[in-house]
Amino acid sequence: MEIVELPVEKIAPSPFQPRETFDKDAIEELAASIKEYDLLNPILVRKTGDDTYQIIAGERRWRAAQFAKMKKIYAIVKEVSESRQRIESLIENIHRKDLYMIEKGRGVMEIFRSEGIVQTPKSLANIINSIQRKKSRNLSLIPTEDKIDEICQRTFIKPNTLRLWLEAASVAPDIIKEELAKPIDERIPERVLSRLSTIQDPELQRSTYTKIVEQDMGKDEASKFVSQIKKVPQDEQDALLTEGIPVEIVGDSTEGFSIEIPRDEIDTVKRAVSVGKKKQAEILTKPIIEERGKHRRNLAAHNRILDALDDLFCPWCGKPASTHLRWKCHSDETMEEAKEQAKENYQDASQRDEIDPRFMKKKKK
Repeated sequence: MEIVELPVEKIAPSPFQPRETFDKDAIEELAASIKEYDLLNPILVRKTGDDTYQIIAGERRWRAAQFAKMKKIYAIVKEVSESRQRIESLIENIHRKDLYMIEKGRGVMEIFRSEGIVQTPKSLANIINSIQRKKSRNLSLIPTEDKIDEICQRTFIKPNTLRLWLEAASVAPDIIKEELAKPIDERIPERVLSRLSTIQDPELQRSTYTKIVEQDMGKDEASKFVSQIKKVPQDEQDALLTEGIPVEIVGDSTEGFSIEIPRDEIDTVKRAVSVGKKKQAEILTKPIIEERGKHRRNLAAHNRILDALDDLFCPWCGKPASTHLRWKCHSDETMEEAKEQAKENYQDASQRDEIDPRFMKKKKK
């Protein structure tokens, strides 16, 4: 195909672009590169009039060229119908690594709609999952499933990945709006959005999302938190999801995670919810509650460290990381022994009302 130069103002973006946000800093960096080295990769367009064109692929480069105040841009003109362009543009865009999972899910939905498949994102995700189960058991598919399976294959993306994207795009619209408005590095882990979609109740989904954001949970912690919170009774859910009350997720990727709050603390938190915001701080900052929280966080930290030790080694000689503690006192104890002691301390603190002065010394100012 021939590469030509086209006037920037004669080119319009594709209406089928699934990306809803463009990182301004990234556009500025690309614009600086274009000024220095010119456009290294031409954009792909189709002709829409005598001298007008529509982008099939390369909108980010086109935006950067505008930012760099370029009058013309290199492009490849492809003869393609609007319906075909729609499919090609959507497929090209969902393959981009820098596209957010929600945007990819919406792009996938547009592909299916273009082929006459009209479903909600969650329903389509469930159908794709059902198709994979049937195929694994050599069961025949009904005509609609055959068509959906054929479209999946044309995207050259694994069905499980498509399902995750669709689930992410099926969470509550206000959550999607909030996530897309954030800078990329402040968004919650993408796969957590897929897990959130398994919560059917809108209020529970929103409050669970709020708690994940509030505590800045990692991918594994947040995923397990979503799984666990659905199993907790209603009154305990209300307590655990109350704003400002910390929730501890203990465990590791090998043994699994769980919400670890003793029964007496659940009762305390439930009382805090009932007496109102003003009294919450008073109840939740009782010294013994603070100590239990310290032991709980200490145990969780030991679990995380032990989980990481298998992957940790000296970057100079390859020697495995030491399993011994690094503080001066009790330096002969291994990390495993320290974890067991932390667990014992936590269990002990959960059964008493008086604090242990060893662990509640005031920090020197």
